[in-house]
Amino acid sequence: MILHLLSLLVHSPLYPHWLEVRKKIEGDRAVTQNLRGDILEVGAGDGSRKAYFLATQKNIRRYLATDCADWDREFEHFNQLNKKWGKLAEIFFGYSQRIKLDNICSATSLPHNDNSFDAHLSFEVLEHINNPLKYFLEATRVVKPGGKIIFSSPFLYRMHGGDPDHRLDYFRYAQGFFYYIAEKNHLKVVKIVSNTGYGTTLAAMTNQWLVCRIKNGNPWMRIFLFLIAPPPFF
Repeated sequence: MILHLLSLLVHSPLYPHWLEVRKKIEGDRAVTQNLRGDILEVGAGDGSRKAYFLATQKNIRRYLATDCADWDREFEHFNQLNKKWGKLAEIFFGYSQRIKLDNICSATSLPHNDNSFDAHLSFEVLEHINNPLKYFLEATRVVKPGGKIIFSSPFLYRMHGGDPDHRLDYFRYAQGFFYYIAEKNHLKVVKIVSNTGYGTTLAAMTNQWLVCRIKNGNPWMRIFLFLIAPPPFF
């Protein structure tokens, strides 16, 4: 009963990331309808999208979830939280126990043959790629003629680089970049979805301001802000 109520809280306006998460899910679903054939996901994180897509889209023949080793320490942190807090960690942090990935590899150096997949997927990965031109070159190489490269990336959003200095958060992209990449790799831009707005951006930026003030403010201010902004903040 308590876990159910906490889950409802996390998916309500009372939770700091509520609107951001809702919009992110809406945007992902808008560009991943009718997946079929052989699918490659790079930067798969905890692998939860693989389970979701295989359960909801019956035309997928094969789904490979890959990620690089750079995030292993972060996921070990979440795994420890799962062991300590159980279901609470999944409810608040949004990560389940990391599933076994199909490959550990870089998105800019894929161990797959040319023309191997009907779709190349990534979600909130591109901003963590230090060579985006090579990323798209590899995506184009492994996708079959007529296949799709589907991805999402934040624009106005806090730094989130996996360590205190955010050394794994490199870029933010405007629409012109995607048309440039398409022309350079002989691709066609089919759809660009903007799944956010003033409210979501303001909420995300305000949330990040609170994080910084709680981490660096004086003790009384930190206590006050902590009480008015439920954890977790990052």
